[in-house]
Amino acid sequence: MRKTNFIKFIDSLSDEELREEMDKLFTKYKSIKEYYTMELGSDDDRKKLLDKAKNGISKLYEKFRTRSRLTKVNTILKDISSISIFDHELADVYITHVEVATNHLNYFGWARDADYNHLEKSFFKAVDLVTSSQSQDQFDGRLKDVLKKLQKYTYFVDELEIYYDDNLV
Repeated sequence: MRKTNFIKFIDSLSDEELREEMDKLFTKYKSIKEYYTMELGSDDDRKKLLDKAKNGISKLYEKFRTRSRLTKVNTILKDISSISIFDHELADVYITHVEVATNHLNYFGWARDADYNHLEKSFFKAVDLVTSSQSQDQFDGRLKDVLKKLQKYTYFVDELEIYYDDNLV
């Protein structure tokens, strides 16, 4: 369905029918309910959804499998990105992912190229979100800690440090 068809459909509804349609969507689709929870909910409601995402990411790395579960992590990050309304909250989730992935990497001492690429993309996204939300004071220590933990991977950490310095320093 194209957006124009959807707009025609919405325009054809009366106020009462529109309310019923919105109620049906809110009740039926979890993502819509989560979006409105982030948009209209209290700080506690938003915090619960963000904590759920952070815990989900942590659990995927928690069992210390040699192979991380990048597809599932991507799904969690994509889902929370689609409903998040504040960049600083989303930055917190991405930094949590970077921290957990760094711990996983240090535990095993090696990773697949996909793991390095995923960690790098998440770090870059976290830095971008911190920059856009102007929350350097809140997240600077956590980002520096990640860079410190990755020092033994010089070929990898150099790119991260350059990106960090170019965007946050």
